[in-house]
Amino acid sequence: MHFDMKAQAVIVLSLFFLSSVSPLLMSAEAENSTGIEILDTAVNPENGHTYHLLSASSWEDAANAARGLDGFLTTINDEVENQWIFDTFSTFDNQSRHLWTGLSDYDEDGFYKWHDGSPFYYNNWGDSQPSQGGDEDFVHIASTNMGNIMPGTWNDLENDPQYFPVYGVVEVGEGADFSLRFNGDGDKIVIPHDDTLNITGGLHLSAWVFPYSIQGIQFITMKGDYGWGMYLNNGAVGYASEYSLSKHPLSNMTVAANQWSHIEIDFIESVGGHFKINGEPAGNISAEKSMIPQGDFGSNDCFTSGDSCDELYIASMGAGCDCNFFEGMLDNISIGISALNMTTNWISNWTFAEGEGPVTSDDANRTGEIDGADWVMPDGTIVTQAVELFNDEDIIIESAEAGDQLLFYADVEEMTKEMYFNMYSWDQFEKQPIDIDVYISHESIPSSWEHDDYFVAEFSYLWEDWSWPDAGIWWIVIIPTEDIEDLTVTLTWEIADPPPELSEMTELKNSIPVTDQSIDVGRQAPLEERILYYYVNVTEPLASLSVETYDGTGNINLGLSWITVPDPFDLFSDIFEDDDDLENSASKLAWSTGQGNEEMATLYDVEPGIYYASAFTFGRALDFTISASFAYAPDNVAPEDAIELSPGIAYGPLSGYDGLLQYFKIDVPTGTERLEVDLSEGYGEATLFLQYLEAPDAANFDYLSGTPGAGDMVGFNDPTPGMWYILVYTEEIFANVMITASFEDRYVWSYDGTPIELFNGEEISGIEAPEGEELFFFVQLEEPGEYLEIISFGGEGELLIEGEGEQIVFNFGGGQGEGNGGPGGRQMPGMELESESIIVESKGEGTEHTLFIELPSNGRFDISLIAEESFSDVSLVANWEYSDLPPVDPDEPDEPVVVMSCQESAKEVMTQFDIDNDGVLSVREFESIDAEDVVFSDIDLNADETLEYREIVQELCTCSNELEGMFDQLENFDRVSLELFSSQSFVNSYKFSSFDGNKDSILDGDEIELAALVCVTTYDAFDGDKDGVPDDEDAFPDDPDETLDTDGDGVGDNADIAPSVANDMIYSAGGILFVMLIGVLVFFLRSGGNSNSSRDWENSNAPDFDERMLQKEDKVLPSIEPFESPVEPSNDSSEQLNPFDAYKAPQTGNTMPVGDMSDLFESPTPQSPPSALMGMIDASGQEVIEYPAGSGIKWMRSDASQDWAQQ
Repeated sequence: MHFDMKAQAVIVLSLFFLSSVSPLLMSAEAENSTGIEILDTAVNPENGHTYHLLSASSWEDAANAARGLDGFLTTINDEVENQWIFDTFSTFDNQSRHLWTGLSDYDEDGFYKWHDGSPFYYNNWGDSQPSQGGDEDFVHIASTNMGNIMPGTWNDLENDPQYFPVYGVVEVGEGADFSLRFNGDGDKIVIPHDDTLNITGGLHLSAWVFPYSIQGIQFITMKGDYGWGMYLNNGAVGYASEYSLSKHPLSNMTVAANQWSHIEIDFIESVGGHFKINGEPAGNISAEKSMIPQGDFGSNDCFTSGDSCDELYIASMGAGCDCNFFEGMLDNISIGISALNMTTNWISNWTFAEGEGPVTSDDANRTGEIDGADWVMPDGTIVTQAVELFNDEDIIIESAEAGDQLLFYADVEEMTKEMYFNMYSWDQFEKQPIDIDVYISHESIPSSWEHDDYFVAEFSYLWEDWSWPDAGIWWIVIIPTEDIEDLTVTLTWEIADPPPELSEMTELKNSIPVTDQSIDVGRQAPLEERILYYYVNVTEPLASLSVETYDGTGNINLGLSWITVPDPFDLFSDIFEDDDDLENSASKLAWSTGQGNEEMATLYDVEPGIYYASAFTFGRALDFTISASFAYAPDNVAPEDAIELSPGIAYGPLSGYDGLLQYFKIDVPTGTERLEVDLSEGYGEATLFLQYLEAPDAANFDYLSGTPGAGDMVGFNDPTPGMWYILVYTEEIFANVMITASFEDRYVWSYDGTPIELFNGEEISGIEAPEGEELFFFVQLEEPGEYLEIISFGGEGELLIEGEGEQIVFNFGGGQGEGNGGPGGRQMPGMELESESIIVESKGEGTEHTLFIELPSNGRFDISLIAEESFSDVSLVANWEYSDLPPVDPDEPDEPVVVMSCQESAKEVMTQFDIDNDGVLSVREFESIDAEDVVFSDIDLNADETLEYREIVQELCTCSNELEGMFDQLENFDRVSLELFSSQSFVNSYKFSSFDGNKDSILDGDEIELAALVCVTTYDAFDGDKDGVPDDEDAFPDDPDETLDTDGDGVGDNADIAPSVANDMIYSAGGILFVMLIGVLVFFLRSGGNSNSSRDWENSNAPDFDERMLQKEDKVLPSIEPFESPVEPSNDSSEQLNPFDAYKAPQTGNTMPVGDMSDLFESPTPQSPPSALMGMIDASGQEVIEYPAGSGIKWMRSDASQDWAQQ
């Protein structure tokens, strides 16, 4: 994979000139001035490399000699190579010899590199090494014991030790080879233009490529702005001959993903050429497409930016498009002027020989800037200094830049029971939060695409743990997303105590019970006397290993483990872990701790070895029996070994674990109405896959059952006659499961609208509904649950699940004191269990939906299955687990929450702090209030140095204070239901639904705080009727429909008949007219009773009356005084008084023309207030009063001794 023109720095020692030509022919006795000679030569059969043993010398002299032999001091990559070198050279010629390796840290203490430049990964340090004392920068392999340093292990020494000789070992070869890895999302190399890159006449491009995927377009190189270039198009090699990608020539072969391929493009301009892949012809390039664009297209980005856009790009589509990046590794990219089938004039060769740094150079000393790409070895291993982590010792990284790959390793010992990884940066907690990617693998260096574990450290913090990790080298790669400082990394592991000697334990053999086992000790007996140990020798792989106890009396507990005995008395033992963490196929520890002596502990996917069991009790256990049982791997792990099931006959029991596939089949005859495959009994988690004629897998199947638990069932009508294959699979474990395939009558779903009860773990299958239909179900919980889960699966269509019921809430509002509803604000009295109504929707796609409720209350939950689109053959199952919480009485009514409005809070403030009862708060009184964030002058709106009631109301009733004050009174654990909050009385206007940012129908403190920031205060304490007119300018401050009373009659202008005339004047005038009309009527009636009189009236008065009534004679009407009859009141209530009986002819001077009544409607002169009436002092010192009250007429005077004057 190295380009044959790649430069080599060769240091040729004169003594070794002949050796460099033919080292095997050199005499072993030849010496140079330093006395170095080749003592032995051997070829390593593992890698085919040639090795030379040199005579004793310093490390630097041996290194120079190695370069003279076209090699380097040896690089050791693994234990096998280390052992071969030790065995081959350490006792050469029956003499013990310490051996120089190529490893040293002379450039920088603590950062080791191999002589050939390879990164340092493998090590075999001796005890307490490297010591790094003084000048001990060079590593050798010990041939004999050196204190606690054993033969074959490594030790660091100074360059030229004087106390014993060290012999150099040379490995012949070119040294380390490096590549660059690109992420396909912006990583690239940019090389400035020079004239030699203006290629004409012919073009030859070649490169080694290792694509991670062959999907899409991935550019390897391009010149300038849509210039010449080479790329992959869905794995085919493409040549960029012009702007349009669709017109580019492509190879007729493709490269493979995840392996190295050598690709070439070679043609003569306007003549033609060809493609090659791994040296094989891969298609021709026509003359029409043998163009060499110079990369000066003038794309929009280049034109608008004004950039030259003439650079050479690697792993990107040039300057004109920041796109189509390469994802994978590249090496040895070469650019030349082609003469087609003749020698190419290579002008640029990029071998990436540096192995480190932000720049790389070609053989003509052009320099390219590396943007984001990573240095790697050809196998993808990152090139970086590996830092060893020692047990429970902190490593502090002082600084790292974004994208740096920090590599660590640790040699974890055998018998390790717990391993913990911890990472943090205290300095980062005070800065912008960043994430750090962490990749971890066992016995291999991890990468983003290949690793055992991947974690994201949020805020630079990470804590992870492993139980019973494998011994050996654990590798950790840390990649910060931003620059970071003072990062602390720690790996800690705990070693388990070794098991007792086998002679001290009882052996358990397969299916052979051991009887009469007892633990009968007193209460004061030590813990070690309360446990019995057993062991099982497993000699071949097992599907599962079980140990069980039974019979006898008392209460025995059981533990089963690998490596060492399970210790139930270890307070940090896995006995206290959740069952979910223990019941998986990878677990090496199992417990069974129920009541009585009936216990069983099981391990799955068991490898050969010694396994240990502990039977223990905290009381007594007498005469129990213990037995081990082996379950061998089944024979039906391949499709061709599928077990054929007999219809209606159960097969089993089955056990399974992650990675174990078990195949079955059933031959369905013609005419079968329905096929059902059912898993029953047992425990764990299992999944069924069915497919016609072919064996199914997790990606290819006709039917699937995803019911939680091991009780899965698949059923469908009208199965196709023939062989149906069945796969039983799990990603966890299952055991004691029976499988049955049966032929049943046709199943037809029917639904009459009555809600159907769902029982725990029992699925209902074959459900169907047309679009828009709603099916009703319910569950009945006897006690509060830890969770309630409703799952739909299978079939086709689109649906939604809704659930409605009660959920447990913890109320801390009970007990003594004012509680959360009082003005005292947040308090923490005793906790009470309550429930609240909730409505929950499912999450999922198609028919695969899950509705999950934490802490459901006891009682009924109603479930609705809604057909968003028509669906069929859907299964529905409910699962729940009861909690230890006591039942909540759903019928007990909630006590009302008593809260104060902001206006009531203002009254409370006035009542509590108005010490002198003068109706206002002085500055001193205000200062006695604990209101640090409130400034007196901000509330004192009229700047009179006192706070009136309405000024306090205005402050407390701003929208932000109102929201926060209400929330403080209602909240429980910083939460209030949206329904309760919105039902309170508010003086401002709000859209409460917008407060609930996460749409959970619960408002928390953060949501209220945000709402308080953006709300708008609509309430005005100085505008009582909210009509927009302040009360001091509003004649009707309590009536939003009236603001003015122009005539001062107490009736608003909007409702006044004559807004400019007082209504009492109108009523008085109307009353006078009415009396006059009555008088005329009575007079007329009286005249009608006497004909003579009538005639006289008619003769003498009629014309006059007509003239008067018609205003044709200038007559006058009397001035009507308040009516006071001169006649004594009669006791006869039936006697009617004539109002005209008191009439006396008025004097002419007191008459008023009837035609001129305008004065009746003129406003009378207002009466001034009594001088004893007191007013308010305004800002100018004048005493002001409104009189009559509500009239809008204001009076003023300078002091109380003066009369009031209208303002």
